[in-house]
Amino acid sequence: MKPIILSLAFLFCLAASAQKLTLEQCLDRARQNNHELRNAALEIEAATEQQREAFTNYFPRISANVMAFRFFDELIKAGGTIPQEIALLSPQLAPFAGMPVSIAGLNSGYSLSATLIQPLYFGGQIVYGNKLSRVQQDVMTLKAQLTEKEVMQKVTECYWHLACTYYNLNTIEASEKQLDAMMAQVELFLKAGVTTRNSVLKVRLRQQELSKQRLTVENTGHVLRLLLAQQIGIAPAEADKNFDIILEDKAVEQPIEATEGALNLSPDHREELQLMGKAVEAQALQVKMQRGKYLPHLGVGVGGYHAGLGGFPSLLKNFMPSCMNNGLVFGTLSVPISDWWGGSHAIRRQKIKLQQAKADRDNARQMLQIDIERAWTTLQETYRQTQIAQTSCEEAAENLRMSTEQYRMSTCTLTDLLDAETLNHRAQNDLAKAKANYQIALADYRRKAF
Repeated sequence: MKPIILSLAFLFCLAASAQKLTLEQCLDRARQNNHELRNAALEIEAATEQQREAFTNYFPRISANVMAFRFFDELIKAGGTIPQEIALLSPQLAPFAGMPVSIAGLNSGYSLSATLIQPLYFGGQIVYGNKLSRVQQDVMTLKAQLTEKEVMQKVTECYWHLACTYYNLNTIEASEKQLDAMMAQVELFLKAGVTTRNSVLKVRLRQQELSKQRLTVENTGHVLRLLLAQQIGIAPAEADKNFDIILEDKAVEQPIEATEGALNLSPDHREELQLMGKAVEAQALQVKMQRGKYLPHLGVGVGGYHAGLGGFPSLLKNFMPSCMNNGLVFGTLSVPISDWWGGSHAIRRQKIKLQQAKADRDNARQMLQIDIERAWTTLQETYRQTQIAQTSCEEAAENLRMSTEQYRMSTCTLTDLLDAETLNHRAQNDLAKAKANYQIALADYRRKAF
């Protein structure tokens, strides 16, 4: 037993130097550091950016184009002399009559253009698109709230399962002390010739069984501690040495949150039902957006361009400019007439999806109502199991006490005493498990009902 005692002392020294947290402290750490909650916050930020992106559709659409070219060979090849008749057109042109000229050129050019279009009416698609983006933002917010509640429940479950393993270790330690005392009594009887060597072997077998149980419980507790640390944002390497919990032995009281029955509680506060409502709202907007695709689209705009041609001979530049500038104001009206042939079916398809979303919402309301009732009955069941386990624990402890006294007086067998110790050990474990299950069920019920 000395190696076990030394290992226990070492574990207690590590626990004393570790960072110990209560359940509430674990929940607070999870709200700040949990990976799922951080991702949910990022999803809200992404939805916010999407909503801002949709709002920019109200703004004018501006586009610019630049084009330049150069031919490897001249596009125009021609030459000759200026006719004499040009002098009849204007006295100023008379000096050019009879002069040789070449109009070879036009081998390069460029153009710059820009347009600005302000949408006036696009079948309501811009308005409904902005509303749909706001619905998406609300959806991400609701999902974040739902994720937070789920994470809090996971942390609570992990905490109480870990606490249960610690209670089991305490029970094993108490049983080991009882077996040590039992072994001392058996050895005295053996020396006195009252019992046989077989009795010593029976006690040792029970001690070895407890050692196996300790190993299993310690490994389970180690994994649970790492899981809990991961949920609250502590790295496994750090948690293995510097993290532990403070055991809280909370009183088990009769639940009074729903004195009139859980079926009278409304599930309207549940994020799951609100998400289904947002799905209905989104599908209604999708119907309107689908209809907007087949309505007239109206817009106004302005445009301008600047173009230039290169390769002109110097003489030709006197009669034809090489650069041109212009602008325009325009309006557009698009009426998708033929699209209505298939568009009417597309609108009906969206309306069917809207009906499905409404049916899903109504079904979800009923299922959530049943879920609240199930959580309430589970809470009542775990409470009664706790009361039964408490009574069994007291009776098992009394049975062990009486069996110990009777064995000392040689009025019962060692087998009866070992059976009494086993029953007491099992009753202690059942009580710890029942208390943990009650606290988990209580947290689950409050999460779903309120």
